[in-house]
Amino acid sequence: MALLALLLVALHAPGQMSVDTGVALYEGLVGHAVGWGPPFFAAVLRWLGGGEIGAAVFVALNTAAIYGCFAALLTIDAADAARVRRWRRPVALLLVLNPLFAFYAGILWKDVMLATCAMVASTALLVAGNRVGRPRAWWLALAFLAIAPMPLLRQQGVLLSIPLAIAGAWTCVAPLRGRSARARRAGTAAAILALSAASTLVLDGMSAATIRPKPASPVSVGLATIRAYDIAGMIAYALPGDVAAWSGADAATRQQIRYFYDPERIDTMWRDPFTRKYFDALGTEGLASVWWAGLRHDPVAYASHRAAALRTLMGFDDVAGCVPAYWGVASLAEYLEPLGLREEMDQRDRMIGHLVARLSPTPVFRHWFYALLLLAGGVAAVRRRDGDAFTLRAISIAGAAYLASFVPATIACDFRYLYPTACLATVLCAWMLLRPGKGGAAVNARAS
Repeated sequence: MALLALLLVALHAPGQMSVDTGVALYEGLVGHAVGWGPPFFAAVLRWLGGGEIGAAVFVALNTAAIYGCFAALLTIDAADAARVRRWRRPVALLLVLNPLFAFYAGILWKDVMLATCAMVASTALLVAGNRVGRPRAWWLALAFLAIAPMPLLRQQGVLLSIPLAIAGAWTCVAPLRGRSARARRAGTAAAILALSAASTLVLDGMSAATIRPKPASPVSVGLATIRAYDIAGMIAYALPGDVAAWSGADAATRQQIRYFYDPERIDTMWRDPFTRKYFDALGTEGLASVWWAGLRHDPVAYASHRAAALRTLMGFDDVAGCVPAYWGVASLAEYLEPLGLREEMDQRDRMIGHLVARLSPTPVFRHWFYALLLLAGGVAAVRRRDGDAFTLRAISIAGAAYLASFVPATIACDFRYLYPTACLATVLCAWMLLRPGKGGAAVNARAS
C-alpha cells in the first residue's frame, strides 16, 4: 500500500485541478472568498503552503490517508485470520484496489477531502474498538481529528460527522464498568460530543481568520440554486397543456427553459442568459414562493424531475458527463495566472483520461454499485452482535444519510457528490469481510 501510494503521488502531483480548485487556490492567495462554496478547503490549501506547493502536499497527504486506511483494514490478527474463509480475502483486496480511489486520490476537491476524512474516521474508530490502553486513545484521537472538519467542507458533512462522533463517544465509554457506569457513560459521552463540536467551531474560526467568507451564507445560495433547478424541472415535466402560470414566466421563457433543461445537470440551463435572467429577477424570496407554488400545483412534476435527477446521479444512464471529463489543470485564467499556473493537460493527464473513459461503462463510476455495497454492509452490521456492531451501524447510517440528502438536493450528476458514500461502503464491507465477528464465525463453522 505504501508503494502504491508513492506511485500515485508521483503520477498525480501537484494534482488534478478543476475550476473549483482554481477558485480555492486563488482564495488562499488573496485571503478572501470569491466563490460561493465553504472557504474551509481553501484555508487548508493555504495552511499546506498555498499554490502549487499546497496542492502537491494535499495530494501526498490525501493519498497517504486513503491507502493507510486500506493497510489498516487489510491487517488482521491471528484470531481473526483463523475465522476468515479464503474467498473473503481476495474480495476485500479487490474492494480496496478499486481504481476509483487511485483516480480520486489526486483530485483537489472539498468532496475528496470530506470523503477521506470520513474514511479515516471510520477506520480509526473500528481499529480503536479492538485496541486497549494508549493505542486505543491514539486511534480515537485520530478519528475525532478527522471528524472535526466534516461540517466545514460541505453542508451535508454534518450528516457524516454526527453518527461517527456518536460512535466515537460510545467507543470511549464502552469500557466503563461498575454500579454507576450508566451515569458515568452518559456524562462522559456528552462531554466528548461537546468537545468534538467545539473542535469544529475552532477550525471554523481559524478558517475565517485565514479566508474571509462572503457575507451571504453558502447554505442560502445553495438552497436558491436547488429551488431554481426544481422550478425548471417542474416546468419541463408539466402536463401537456399546462402553461405553468404559477411560475410567472411568459411563454418564451418557459419554452427556453424546457429546451435547455437537462436532468443530468443544471449547467446547460444555467449558462443560457435568457433563462438566467428569469431566475435572477425572482430573487431569493421570489424563488422560495414560486417553488412552493409549483410544488403545490403539480407535485408529480416535481417528483418526476427529482427521480430523473437521482437516476443520473446514481449512474443508471450514460455517465460521460458525470465523471471528471478534464484531467490536468482546468480553471479560469484570472485565478490561475496569479498562482503561476496555466490551463494544460500533459501526457500523464491524457493517460488518466483515457483510463477513465475505458472504465466509465463499468461499476467503478456507478453509484448504484456503492449503494448496493452500503446496503449489504448495513444489513450485515444490523446482524452483528460483537463489539464492532455499534460503530459499523453508525458508519452505515452516516453513508445512507449522506446519500439520502442528495435526493432532494442534487443539481448535477457529478460523481464526486456521492464519493464519500463510496468510501464508507468500501470501509464497511472490507472490515466485515476480514472480521466476520461472532455471527460470522458461527456461519463459517456451520458451513465447514
